[in-house]
Amino acid sequence: MLPIDLEILKYIFFEKHMYAFKLRPYLNTNQYHELYKKLSIQEHNEDLLKMPIQAAPFTIFDLETTGLLPELGHEIISIGAIRIQGTSHVSYKRFHQYVRPIRPVHQRTLNLTGMTRKDLQGGHTFLEAYDDFMEFSKDTILVAYPAAFDMKFLQTLLKRWKLPIDTPPSIDAQKLVKKMYPNHKYQLDSMIASFGITQLERHHALNDAIMTAELFQHILNDIDSYGIKTVEDAIGWIQS
Repeated sequence: MLPIDLEILKYIFFEKHMYAFKLRPYLNTNQYHELYKKLSIQEHNEDLLKMPIQAAPFTIFDLETTGLLPELGHEIISIGAIRIQGTSHVSYKRFHQYVRPIRPVHQRTLNLTGMTRKDLQGGHTFLEAYDDFMEFSKDTILVAYPAAFDMKFLQTLLKRWKLPIDTPPSIDAQKLVKKMYPNHKYQLDSMIASFGITQLERHHALNDAIMTAELFQHILNDIDSYGIKTVEDAIGWIQS
C-alpha cells in the first residue's frame, strides 16, 4: 500500500481522469437517466422523524469498500441491509448485492471480505445497486455503524457518478453507543460481544447489517431511559 500522500498524487494526476473516462459509457444509458430523474424528484417522508423511535421503520445497512477514502476513488463493492420495525423482531426482508467496481480490486480486499473476482464481475453496476437499495429502504430511516462513514461514502459515489446527492434521514448507531454506553468499547465487535449477539462472519455486508440490527434493537430497548422518544429526538441528541 502506498503512503497516503503518494496515493493522493496518484489519484489526482492519473486515476481520477481514468475513472472519469471509464464512467462515460454508463452516463449515456437509459438506466443512468432514469436514476438521475428519480433522485431529482425524490422527496423523503419527513413524518418518519416524528415517529416513536421504538416503533419506527429502519433499514440497517453496511457497505464493503475497496478502501476508506471515497475521495481517492475507493469504491463500494457490496451492500447489505435488513429492515426492522422498531423493537420488534429482526425482519426476514434482507438485501445483499455485489457491486461491480470500475477499478481493479486489490487481493488484500478480497481476502478481507471473502469475495472473489467472479463475485464482483457478476455484480451489479453502482447505478443498479443504488437504485435497488433506494427501493428496498424506501420510507425507512437509514442506520449504519458508523453512518458518518457509510452515508459519506454513498454520497461521494453519487457525486462521482454525476448524480443528485441523496440525503435520506439517517441515524449513526455508533454515536448512540458512545452516548449511551460510555464505559464500553464502541467498536462493533466489542459491542456484539457485550450484548451476547451471535457472531457471524465479519466484513460481509449482510452479516454486519444483521449484527448491527440486533445491536440497534438493544439500543432501542434502552433509549427510553435517556428521554429519547422520537427519531428526531435521537438525531438531535447525537448532534448535540
